[in-house]
Amino acid sequence: MGNYRICDFCGNLYERSESRMCQSCETTYKKIRSIVEARSDTIVLDISNQTGISVSRILSFVKNGYFSMREGTIEVK
Repeated sequence: MGNYRICDFCGNLYERSESRMCQSCETTYKKIRSIVEARSDTIVLDISNQTGISVSRILSFVKNGYFSMREGTIEVK
């Protein structure tokens, strides 16, 4: 596979870097993180509505340890 790796989140092939995710997923993560940092009591559905990112995609970041979830809200780890 050489200088490429498979993104842990979307499964796309991307040029190897220190990140476990491709540029598209990195951008998505940063959008979610900025909302969570600004208002930690925001529920997942509200984040989805504000960003257009699907709930399942947001939950994949929780599943992979980038956020923790409590009672429908997510927090930055």
